[in-house]
Amino acid sequence: MYPPHHFGGYELSCQDVMVRLRARGHEVTILTGSWRLPDVADPPEERDRGSRDTTLRDLHIYWDDHRLLSPPLHRRAAVEHDNQNVLRAVLDQVRPDVVSAWNMGVMSFGLLSTVIERKTPLVCVVCNDWLDWGPRQDPWARLFLGRPRLAAAARGITGLPTTLPDLGANATFCFVSAATRRRAVARAPWTLVDTTIVYSGIDRRDFPPIDHEAPERPWRWRLLYVGRIDETKGLTTLIRALTCLPREATLEMLGRGNQQHLGELRTLASQLDLGGRVRFGAVERAELRDHYREADVLVFPSTWDEPFGLVPVEAMACATPVVATGTGGSSEFLFDGINCLYHHPGDPASLAGAVRRLAGDPQLRRSLTASGLRTADEFTNERLTDVLEAWHVAAARRFEDGRPRHRAPPDPGSGS
Repeated sequence: MYPPHHFGGYELSCQDVMVRLRARGHEVTILTGSWRLPDVADPPEERDRGSRDTTLRDLHIYWDDHRLLSPPLHRRAAVEHDNQNVLRAVLDQVRPDVVSAWNMGVMSFGLLSTVIERKTPLVCVVCNDWLDWGPRQDPWARLFLGRPRLAAAARGITGLPTTLPDLGANATFCFVSAATRRRAVARAPWTLVDTTIVYSGIDRRDFPPIDHEAPERPWRWRLLYVGRIDETKGLTTLIRALTCLPREATLEMLGRGNQQHLGELRTLASQLDLGGRVRFGAVERAELRDHYREADVLVFPSTWDEPFGLVPVEAMACATPVVATGTGGSSEFLFDGINCLYHHPGDPASLAGAVRRLAGDPQLRRSLTASGLRTADEFTNERLTDVLEAWHVAAARRFEDGRPRHRAPPDPGSGS
């Protein structure tokens, strides 16, 4: 997916970087999946092949609104043929200096095989665990795993790639966090030779710097969640925690995602007799700033190993305190007692306790907010674009001048 068709951070980060690369004079062609959000229109003229900057939503993906697809064999072959034809036409027309692969989950890994076979430099920007689970979600490549003779025969008959590309030996990997890199090194089916960590970043146009001390806010028990609606996000924990807080406490949940889980959350709120205390909705990123500033606390209750987690940084940029689990890559910039408060994943009482602690300690809120503002200054998409531009340009030149400097990890002592 590519905006305006998106569910959250990964897609938006990709767009943030591509827009800035184009502004810096690079010619960028986007080739992405054909799945679209209902009632969301494609931007006008984005397919204009006369333009230097084109977005083509022509690739079939093995996914439909949170449902993995595993079509019959003949249909898988047809999907692969269509995708290969699209890619080859784009490569022939654009003749790119470098290909940037951002998320191959539920996509055809044979696309990357073709890029490698054409000897085009390849950079993988890895913001989740697709290097691990992506090959298992490709129904075509999955047919031939561990079956080299069948793979060779099928390739001879169909002309399609049938084995996973050797990404480890033929790509450079830019990971969004050290945690994401560790999981990929441990689980991916390749030995990853050339890697770096780039971290993620917020859009300062939507979350501009606060160049003065943030004003004190009266505490009114307004809790906020922003992000994808998904079972891994700990949202049932968050709703249950509301029953451990005063009756004036309210929760606003903003995000798109799994409609079935959203229905389950609505049912849970009703069963717990929370009535009008929980509100659900979705807004575009440009509108989030007001919601952050109206909230007393942003809760980030993820139960899975987050690759990074931009939402807490957005909240920090708006001088809103954060309560979080600090799982996965988010622990690399969320520091308990410095720029946020931790709670135990899946524990409503622990979450409620952290919120109560914030409510009763204005000095703590001021301290977390000040550190949070410094964290937000560190993680911007301009900085992300700087790093990714350097690695893509170096890869396009086949690293003749060496590799760019690796980005330093955040410093807990400064809150960033």
